[in-house]
Amino acid sequence: MRTTTILAASFALLASTMTGIAAAQDAAAPAAATASALDPDQYFKGQTGGTFGKSVTTVLLPKSKRVAVAGFRVVFMSENNISAQVRASYLPGRDSSGAKASMKVVLDGVDQATMQAITDKAYATFLAQLAASGREVVPASELASFHAEIEASAQPYSKEVNGQKGIALAPTGMPLFFTYADPGWTDKTPFNQKGYRMLAPLSEKLQAIVVAPLIVVDFAKLSSSGNRSGLMARDAEVGAELGMAVNTFWTPMIRAEESRSGMTSKGEEANANLQQGIGSELAFGTMAKLEESDNKGTKGMVDMIGGFMGMANAGGAARSKSTQLAKTDGAAYSTAALDALGRSTGTFAAWFQKYPAP
Repeated sequence: MRTTTILAASFALLASTMTGIAAAQDAAAPAAATASALDPDQYFKGQTGGTFGKSVTTVLLPKSKRVAVAGFRVVFMSENNISAQVRASYLPGRDSSGAKASMKVVLDGVDQATMQAITDKAYATFLAQLAASGREVVPASELASFHAEIEASAQPYSKEVNGQKGIALAPTGMPLFFTYADPGWTDKTPFNQKGYRMLAPLSEKLQAIVVAPLIVVDFAKLSSSGNRSGLMARDAEVGAELGMAVNTFWTPMIRAEESRSGMTSKGEEANANLQQGIGSELAFGTMAKLEESDNKGTKGMVDMIGGFMGMANAGGAARSKSTQLAKTDGAAYSTAALDALGRSTGTFAAWFQKYPAP
């Protein structure tokens, strides 16, 4: 009876173990598939410093089996603005007072807790994708001292960059930090180089390629007729439609065999950039017009009065502005955002697989 009980328990343990392995393989399969879905050379470009810097695909990626994700920063767009203009112009027989149009698109229905959960899942997926690419991912425990010393940014962290408002988050348990080299969203100036100068010594210590992706997730595709001359155009046009995409993915890539004063003295320092957006085709909400205004009525009346007085375009430039609301919910937004994030991190991870280290 005792032998039968032990055998039954052993088989139960074995079945449980096999189930766990199968589940892990199933979880890893999408990450591995995502990593090979797109050609990374078509989407990413990275090179060492200088005008004639060398590509990371030749001087950096094949040089180390280890990869350390020192930081993982995700910016979620909460508001976006677009504008268009037709400049006033005059030619005999043609007088244009120009036109201006602007549109604001605001995200509605997603809270910060949802964004934090997305960040945590995207980070875990990224680590799995790097591991699936054949690299050894440095465990978080080996980054603990670095994270304890880095100058963290205050949270909640929000910023407006070129008419875009976003909320930046880091995975739970990892500090949110920026360096002076980070594009746009950083809170550091060129005079504050401490954070950046900690990356090369970290690479030297870990004997690993250090990366710290800064990823921006946008929820709307905006269009604009641009800034044109009244000689070529009459109307200023703007538009927007929902579309989840990662259009910005920037990261330092540092492999330092030796470092001095926080800079690589033997090894390579480079930056990598996403060259074209990677999006999701999943629907996640609807667009609703919140408000709209223009000066058509006033302009038309003043133009008419001015015409009787021999004054062309007395009403001035045509102006219009509107606010659109991108209405969604946490579940739908999460699914689409994780799809776009997984595709972008997977494509970046595929770089490591395409140019393996011996």
